[in-house]
Amino acid sequence: MKWANILVLDNGLLEIKNNCDEVRLVSSYASNDSYATVVANTLSHVVLAPGDFSISGASGSSRVLTTAAGKQDPSAAASGGGASMHFAYCDSIGSNVLWVTDETSGQNIFAGNAVNYPALTYSSLQPV
Repeated sequence: MKWANILVLDNGLLEIKNNCDEVRLVSSYASNDSYATVVANTLSHVVLAPGDFSISGASGSSRVLTTAAGKQDPSAAASGGGASMHFAYCDSIGSNVLWVTDETSGQNIFAGNAVNYPALTYSSLQPV
């Protein structure tokens, strides 16, 4: 399940780049879950800054926001896993969930173990 906040839909990729300060690996997510629900379902999280995002795409083409690879939570807060996990990109200051995407490895997470975060992309497509 993938989801984007209306702030992202209205303001585009810069909403994520300029306001996302953390990504959380959550055990489950349903459309429009609150920030408090995301925090309660967190298995692991890392802090982000605007420099952890890049926007690419030539003039006149689709634009792609890419998150930095190599972020790591040295110690997961909780155990969980399977197909229901998601990455939730959040603005903790505004208590907003900005963007949610699937975690596709299905890997099990164990409390206390390190969790590596992959580079992920969000595309804003050119209209057709």
